[in-house]
Amino acid sequence: MGIADSGTRALSFGEIVDRYDRYRPSAPPEALDWLLPDGCGTAVDLGAGTGALTRRLVGRAEHVVAVEPDPRMRETLAGNCPQVRILPGTAERMPLPDGRADALLIAMAWHWMDPRRAMPEIARVLRGGGTFGVLWNHRDVSVPWVAELDRFTRALRARESGGDAAAQAPGRDVPDPPAGTLFSPLVEMRMTWSMPVTAEEIVGLLGTDAGAIALPAEARQAVDEQVARYARDELGLSGDRRIELPVACRALRTTRNPDTAP
Repeated sequence: MGIADSGTRALSFGEIVDRYDRYRPSAPPEALDWLLPDGCGTAVDLGAGTGALTRRLVGRAEHVVAVEPDPRMRETLAGNCPQVRILPGTAERMPLPDGRADALLIAMAWHWMDPRRAMPEIARVLRGGGTFGVLWNHRDVSVPWVAELDRFTRALRARESGGDAAAQAPGRDVPDPPAGTLFSPLVEMRMTWSMPVTAEEIVGLLGTDAGAIALPAEARQAVDEQVARYARDELGLSGDRRIELPVACRALRTTRNPDTAP
């Protein structure tokens, strides 16, 4: 996929802004403790979406700035985080001065960005010694019932998409950010956590995947109905009954090299 195609698909998430805002999980507190430097003055949430991560940054940093390209996402983000400065922009072009941030974090959006252009821009916005962190939350497919749910959902999308690879791809094999000379070597942290979910919340969460957004609206609805039936029949979920959904969190952290210029 080319960068232009990536940008178009990234903006398609605005079509489901309400679902995205309601069902997308945020970062576990332990991951943010690991990612953010002590005494963080200004933290930037890049590709902020509707603010799942942004909300967690409030109170952890003195100033929080959210950068998001989609106007529909920004509108919801403003309602969620009125105390946060919200700016239009992308990883390749942020309307921020040089050395503005002590930390810049990206949650679940790195795969939409062009590393060759994004890394120098991120380095420009960070102060020397500032922290750059990337975070991913994915359903933990090492757990058998979660893996089976994933396989079932991907098969549905493949059938409804008529072979569209964008709708079928799980979207997890994304290259790590290249540190190069601008940053120190990447350090990794992995952890697992869980979130209690109803059948409705499972359907809603799976419907925020990039593969789901690639489907036409009618096909999304058909997949939703089948996933709801699966949750009821195979997972025994009905009404408000909940199950703990295991989530695998992976985070990467690096430090801006103060001796090199972007």
